[in-house]
Amino acid sequence: MINFIITPDYVEAFLGTCEGLSFICTSLIALRFIILFLSIANFIFCFWTGLDSAENLSILFLAVLHFSLNFYMISHYYYSRSIKCLPLGWRETYKKYFSIFLPFEFKKMLSFAEIVKHSNKSPLELVKKDSEFEYLSFVVDGGASITLENGKEVASLKKGDWISEFSFITGDKTSANVITKDIYAISWSKSKLQKIKDRKPELFEKLNSLIAKNLCYKLVRSNKK
Repeated sequence: MINFIITPDYVEAFLGTCEGLSFICTSLIALRFIILFLSIANFIFCFWTGLDSAENLSILFLAVLHFSLNFYMISHYYYSRSIKCLPLGWRETYKKYFSIFLPFEFKKMLSFAEIVKHSNKSPLELVKKDSEFEYLSFVVDGGASITLENGKEVASLKKGDWISEFSFITGDKTSANVITKDIYAISWSKSKLQKIKDRKPELFEKLNSLIAKNLCYKLVRSNKK
């Protein structure tokens, strides 16, 4: 019968093998968790065998470094996917209208946008009929009116609606005027949208999905009238 005795050499070899095999993992977040646990194991190993040698001191230093870095990255990963990473004023808008995005993705979209605020008796023209597409806007609060040349209102936009979304999708000129006296909106310029498309194509696809959904909603709403 062979008596197997656990020695520091065996433990060190086992931990080294586990660390090497961990890189087979294809999931980055899973890899970070594995390295985190191996760092704790190496930390315990160093105090078990003693800190008399330079080798153990080196292992301890790397264990603390790996633990700190991976703990930070894991915390950042989950925090960025939590609604807590968004400013308080945007959380309700995100939950109600932009939940197709992850919280950090919505935060990224906001970084490309401009905020439009207008509350005045004098109307603000957001879109002019037969003009080239310039801005895609989302009504966070307030509203706007879609009018023809004679100023007659043909439709109204309210909280949760998009402005110029049809021109954004088709590339055609705008088909009506959009004016408002009271609005709070997020607005993306044509150039910023192009940057999103080039740098973050996955966000651009999600934006298209949101707009398509809103167009369907508008169509249903208009048919009910």
